[in-house]
Amino acid sequence: MRAPPHAPKRDRNGQAGFTLIEVLIALAIVSVALAAFVRMTSQTTTNLGHLEQRALAMLSAENSLAELQVGTPPPPGIQAVDCPQADQPFICRVQIGPSQQGVRFVSVEVYEGRNSHRRLASLQTRLPERP
Repeated sequence: MRAPPHAPKRDRNGQAGFTLIEVLIALAIVSVALAAFVRMTSQTTTNLGHLEQRALAMLSAENSLAELQVGTPPPPGIQAVDCPQADQPFICRVQIGPSQQGVRFVSVEVYEGRNSHRRLASLQTRLPERP
C-alpha cells in the first residue's frame, strides 16, 4: 500500500523529519528576514533622532520670532545668535528686511552649529513697525 502524498517522509529507519538541506534553506530564509528587520529598526531609530532634532530646531525658530515680536526689533540686516534648545547648540540666523509700509519681513533659519550649512528649520513672518 502506498502512503498518501501528504504524509511525512520517512528515512530508512522509519523515522519522519526534515532533511539537512531543508533545515538549511529554512534557516537562510529566517536569517534574511531577521536581517531586514534589524536594518528597518536601525533606520527607524536614525530617523527618529533626526525628527527630534528638527522639532527642537523649530522650537528655537519659534522662540526667536516670539522674542522679536515682544521686544524691540533690531535694525535691518542679518544676525547669527545662539539659540540652544535641550542641550542642542543651535544657531539662529535672523534676517530682518527694511520697513515697507510699516511692516518688516523677518526670516529665522536654524543651523546645527556656527560652521554648519545644514539648515534644520526655517520660519518667516511680518512684524509691524513700532514707533
